[in-house]
Amino acid sequence: MESHKILFESLDKAEQHFEAGEIRIAQKLVNEVSRSIKSQGRISNKLRHKFNFMSAQSRYFNDISSFATNPKRNEIIKEIENLISTPHENPKKQASEIHGLQTKWQLLDQTSKPAGREQWIAFKDLTDKAWEPCAQYYEELKVVKINNAAEREKLINSLIEYTKSNEGKWPSLIEMSKFLSKTFRSWQNFAPVLDEDFLKLKSAYQNARNPINEAIKQQENKNLKLKEALIEKVKLIDDEDNQASIQKFKKIKREYQDIGPAGKKNETNLWKSLNQAADKFFEAEKSLADEELQQLNELAEGIQSETTTIHDVKNKLKDLNKIRKSPEFLKLQKNIKSIEKKQKEASTLLKVEAYQNLTKYLEASEDKGGLINKDISRVLQKPQYINNNDELNKATIMLEIIGQVETPAVDKKLKQEVSLRLLQDKFSTQKSTQENIQEIFITFINNLGSKDLSANEKKLWQRIAKVIPGIASDLP
Repeated sequence: MESHKILFESLDKAEQHFEAGEIRIAQKLVNEVSRSIKSQGRISNKLRHKFNFMSAQSRYFNDISSFATNPKRNEIIKEIENLISTPHENPKKQASEIHGLQTKWQLLDQTSKPAGREQWIAFKDLTDKAWEPCAQYYEELKVVKINNAAEREKLINSLIEYTKSNEGKWPSLIEMSKFLSKTFRSWQNFAPVLDEDFLKLKSAYQNARNPINEAIKQQENKNLKLKEALIEKVKLIDDEDNQASIQKFKKIKREYQDIGPAGKKNETNLWKSLNQAADKFFEAEKSLADEELQQLNELAEGIQSETTTIHDVKNKLKDLNKIRKSPEFLKLQKNIKSIEKKQKEASTLLKVEAYQNLTKYLEASEDKGGLINKDISRVLQKPQYINNNDELNKATIMLEIIGQVETPAVDKKLKQEVSLRLLQDKFSTQKSTQENIQEIFITFINNLGSKDLSANEKKLWQRIAKVIPGIASDLP
């Protein structure tokens, strides 16, 4: 988990560098994440999506930078040659295409090593020749180039003004980087310019950027020292309680993350050093977690082989603190709940069966396995045998009402009387459903005629036996 979090943070840093125009350090971070992912094998979908997005960003900037190679310049020259051999009938379209090729060429010089002298001369000569069919449009384009130069002059002045306004107290490093990136994007939009203006404007642009870049470097150096101090602080952590050490590290790590960038050449190594300084804490934690996982596996095997009771397993699980959120721990808990549910269902079935056979235990002294309520068991051993059929009928109907079982039509009138009695008892005595059921069973047993049930008593008990499964959860 910690490793994946570090990879996410590295990708976030890469994204910030891309936004600031620091392409190489951003690509280096993405490449390092790529190597880490390959070494780890399986990763989360969320991390995979983030990495794929940043990889696409890196490839995009690679495509742009690839224009700085000579083959790309040769492709532009080839396009100019094609325009010369097959010019457009519309001079404006011809000029527009030349304008686009010149923009590409100048952007290459702006973002990478300038073209060689021979390439530059070849391109210029071919461009002049390609312009011949659209001489009438040349003046219009010249106006565009002059306007572009004027806009670039404004950008240079904005850089100079930014320095004057902020050199007393520079903004944050991120803010300055974003300002430079925004200015650079605008600079690229105002291309091409006249050849005689290009180098002059480029030099002025770089000179205007230099003070801001220097301020950025000063802040990066300050951040570098702060981050190095925090790394040393992590190295000094030496608590006996490993969890306390980890908490201290996490606090320092949050402080580290609040500090701005420390320079593209340093950032990756600093981050690596910070986490390496804390590896000893997490290795110790992992060792403890491995020990607990071994104990967990033994408990799971004990349940499987039925050599360990669920009660013992649940008590021992209370001592396992390192792996509570692990899949193995959650799986065992789920398995325990499933077993307990099956055990409860089996116990309920036995209890239902025992209650359905209550009349077979009349005057019997043997234990019913603890399935039948003690008070009911005492009455079963020595029933009063009052022989009152009315009470037997009422007891039967009461259980049918509680179990929501339909009472025969012949007992409809008696059911109304019994329902009223149950309602009165509910408000007067406030007994629980379980207590009511217990009393009803005791009443029924005591009002039987003898151990040998009559035909009517058997018929009534059959009705009760049908009710019992429906009231299983409330059986006393």
